[in-house]
Formats: sequence, structure tokens, C-alpha cells
Amino acid sequence: MTYGSGNSGNYKKLKGQNIQVLDTDPVPYVGAWATGGAMNTAKRQHMGTGIQTAAIVAGGQTPDAATAIAEVYNGTSWTEVNDLNTARRLLAGSGTSTATITFGGLTEPGGVIASNESWNGTSWTEVGDLNTARFATGSTTTTSTAALCFGGNPPNLAVNESWNGTAWTEVGDLNTARGQLSGCGTTTSALAYSGLISPNTNSALSESWDGSSWTEVGDMNTARYETGRAGESNTSALVFGGTTGSLQVLTEQWDGSSWTEVADLGTARSGMGGSGTKFLALGSGGEPKVTTTEEWSFPSVTGVQEGQLWVKTATGASSVLKGFGAQGTGAWATGGSMNTARFGNRNAGTQTAAITFGGNTPPFSALNELYDGSSWTEVNDLNTARDNCGGLGTSTAALAVGGNAPSRLASNESWNGTAWTELNDLNTARKSLAAAGSTTAAIAFAGDTPPVSKLNESWNGTAWTEVNDMNTARQLLMGGGTATSALAVGGEITADSALNESWDGTAWTELNDLNTARRDGAAAIHDNTSGIVFGGTEPKKANTENWNGSSWTELGDLSAGVASNGGNGNSRLALNAGGDVSGRVTTTEEWTVPFVTKTLDTD
Repeated sequence: MTYGSGNSGNYKKLKGQNIQVLDTDPVPYVGAWATGGAMNTAKRQHMGTGIQTAAIVAGGQTPDAATAIAEVYNGTSWTEVNDLNTARRLLAGSGTSTATITFGGLTEPGGVIASNESWNGTSWTEVGDLNTARFATGSTTTTSTAALCFGGNPPNLAVNESWNGTAWTEVGDLNTARGQLSGCGTTTSALAYSGLISPNTNSALSESWDGSSWTEVGDMNTARYETGRAGESNTSALVFGGTTGSLQVLTEQWDGSSWTEVADLGTARSGMGGSGTKFLALGSGGEPKVTTTEEWSFPSVTGVQEGQLWVKTATGASSVLKGFGAQGTGAWATGGSMNTARFGNRNAGTQTAAITFGGNTPPFSALNELYDGSSWTEVNDLNTARDNCGGLGTSTAALAVGGNAPSRLASNESWNGTAWTELNDLNTARKSLAAAGSTTAAIAFAGDTPPVSKLNESWNGTAWTEVNDMNTARQLLMGGGTATSALAVGGEITADSALNESWDGTAWTELNDLNTARRDGAAAIHDNTSGIVFGGTEPKKANTENWNGSSWTELGDLSAGVASNGGNGNSRLALNAGGDVSGRVTTTEEWTVPFVTKTLDTD
């Protein structure tokens, strides 16, 4: 039974199903990790393949050395089986728990090997070696008679080889050479993702294989390496854990076009054995050399998904319209304090993998700190100390654009996860500007040149080009998004402003204003249809406003009014760091909107 005809038909076009009428609320169809049976031997950097209820791991590094130990999982417990012929770590593999190949790796002593071994459910047999000896490669997952081995070390490689059950043949290389990456799929539909690019740059890159060549597709939300992997094709994959320099719990799901952050692992770790599919996966062992196993599963019966609606009926009561998704009002909670109090700093990244740089301590600061979801760590400084610059990107690939030092800057610096490098300058030096996008496609807009400016410049990864101006000149505004879908919010004209403009890659359009005019606050903006702004002055603001693509709604307050603060993330998971409360602070707050089932107001 379905509800309505006209509106329900429009809803079906958007969501793929009608609004259902149900006697009870459906089970939310969201994935979660649960504890599985512990491995017999604690290790990391081992090979894992198979499915959640019939998996195999082999090799890896125990606390002492590279190992040949192999274990199989039956959905409940692990059993040791016959060892590999050659002990090794950082190896790869493809197949099932009864028919697997495992190839490459590092031996101790001995070094890099090309050795390939085949498992028949009882024992390992040496078969045809790789053409290129290497370790820390990506691979497909599905069978032992048709597999790919791509990337790896040393040094970072783009080489891709195809296995036909007898021998390896070199086929089309990856677009970006890298090691310590993950992969999944088949020889005609594979995905390569994550990794470490020379010299020490964490990668969020994803590449899709169609049987003949690789194509770069959507980046992961958090760049990292030594991740766990699961998946069955280039349109269905899971990545979990890994390291950015700090061990991670993050899980992301791939749908063929983009990565979405989903529920975290119970234990942060890297170098796990990963197996299974996007919907039923297994993560085993890992750094810091543990036996822990976690199982990723969805409810056995497909239930309601994010954004879906239903009408719930009840005996003797009126029917109500309900929905599931990130529908709570959200709240701020205390996070780990920064090491150095400052204001005028700028943030980039996600709630659990962020960077904050520059600011005023005093004096003007070049300090740079990384956040792992619980604590900040000082890392390499900017080349030029500054405050009130434009900031964008991720914790491993960011830009610091313009700013105040105390003269206005045109300086543009790029962060690669390890160090800042000076790149080509803005065409017009300015401070108190905003920026949006990535290190290869960005915009920098407004600011003080002087006078207050509406200038907009576009970055293509190499140079800045002046493009269409904003409608209204201003400085100390909040902004963010992508190079083709951004917001410019609030700021100072001659007084605090509530103006809101949307960029579509070509032109700026004025949209509905903020409820509360403000300048010099922070924002967490995904694109021109979704984001939040928080903090600002004058007087100092604590309130948060949410943009849904058409209007602003006031939500939960920060713990205190703050101005000149750093912000990043999105409208569901955001971060606020530093700023001026009654002086410079180290305060960090985390904004979270939970997934909930909610009765909707139909008035």
C-alpha cells in the first residue's frame, strides 16, 4: 500500500520508492561494526580475502618478525591451517577461503619478492611469479584464477599485472603511482583507492578499472594508507581504518560515484586483513598488532534508508508521517584542545581528520596542527606567518591563500601532509577573504585589498585566474564548498552583514539571508545546498545556523560566543577550533547531528 498519488509520485522520482503505510516503524538500514572472533596470532600487514563467514588471512608481521601463519574464519572463530611456503608481510591476495592466491611482499631477511602461492583449501603451492617484485600493492578480491595486482613499492609504482590462473601479464598502469593502497573487484571491474604517494603524501585518490584502463573517480573523504578493504566491483566498495600518521577508525562506502562516511570501527588500526563486500565485510588484526576482528553488517531485512519517509498507522490514533536520517537538531561537544591558543586561524578537513594553520598568537603565526578526532599534534609550519587567510582542502592536501602578515598577502601555500610549499600567488593581494575547493580546483573570493573587495579568482592547480565577481563586496565573511558549488555568507560591508551568495562555477546569485548578521565567524560548508555557520561578531556569537539550499535555521549554540575561529567539516559533522572568546583560546568543539527516526510536522 502506498500513500497519496501526486506528492508520492514526485517523492518516488527522487527516492526510488513511494511513501509506504506501515503498522510499525521499519528498521533503519544502516551498517555497523560488531565484534567477531579473535585471531589466534596478533599481527599486521597480512593478506585477507574471502567473505565475512568464510575468510582467510596469511602472512603479515607478528611482534617479532614476518610470518607464514595462515588462518581461516567460519563466521565465528579462526582456525590455524597450513603455513605459507615463504614468510612475508605487506603481501596481497585474491580469492576465497578455499581457493586463494597471495603474491608479492617483504621477507625478513631477503627483501622484496615476486613469489606467488596458491591455496587449495589444504596447502599452499608456489605458482607463477609476478613480473615485478613488489610489496604493499592493491589487488582485486574475487577469485584465484583471475586477479589484478596494482601499484606498490619500491619505489611507488603504477604497474598493473593481470593473472589468468597460470601467468601474470602487464596491462594498463594506474594513473598515479603509489604504495600501501587498497583495492577490490574483478579483472574487468576493479577499484584502487587510498595509499601513500612519494615521498610522504597520504592519498584519497580512487581509480576505476574497466578491463582495459584506469580512470580517476571521486576522492575519499579522508586521505590515508594501509586501509582495510572490501568490495565486489568498481561501483561497490568499503574502506576502513588505516593511518594518516595517526591510526584511524573511519569507514567510508563507495557507490560508484562518491564516498560517504558511515559508522566507525570499534578500534582504530591500520594494516588489517580486509575481506567481504560493501554490505558484509570483515576487518582482522592490524597495527598495533592485535587479534581483534570486527564484522561490518546491515540488518537482515532491508529497512528505511536516509531521507526516506513512511506513514505509520496506529489503532485508535491518527496516522503520522515519519522519516529517517540526519534529522536531529545537532549539538556541540568538547573536543581535544589545541596546543597553542590563537585566533584568525583557518581549518580544513573533516571532524576526525583536520588541520588548523596560521592565526595570531600574537604575533602573526605560522603554526600548524593536525587533529585525529581526539587530540591535536604540532607539525611543520607554514613558510609565511599569517592570519585571516583563505583555507581549504583536507588534512593531507590543503591551501593557505592570502591573509595578513601584517601587510596584505598574495602568497599561496600548499600542504601535502608533510610540508608546505609556496605556489603561484593570487593576482590580487588581500586579507580577510574566503576560499573553497581543493588543491587542484579552488576559488578565493572577497576580502580587503583595500578597499573591501568582491574579487573572485579561480585556481586550476597551477595558476589563479580572475573570474566573475561576487555581487556585493565584503571582508571577514564565512565561505566554503567546491570550486563549482560554493557559498559566501555574512561578512562586513560597512557593518555586519547577513548576505548569502551562491556560486555555480560561473556566476554568483543572491539567496536568502542569514537570520543573524555576523562577520569573522566560521563555516562548515559541503556545497551551495548544504552547510552551517557558527560564531562571529559583533557582539560575539555562539549560535549556529544551518543552510538547506533555500533557507537558514537556527540550531544549537557553541559553549560560548567566539569570533575569528577556525571551522571545517559539513552540516552533520563539523569542527570549531580556537578563536577569540575573551582572549585567544585553545578550545575545540565538535558538531554532530545523529541519524534518527523522527515524526515530521505536516502542517
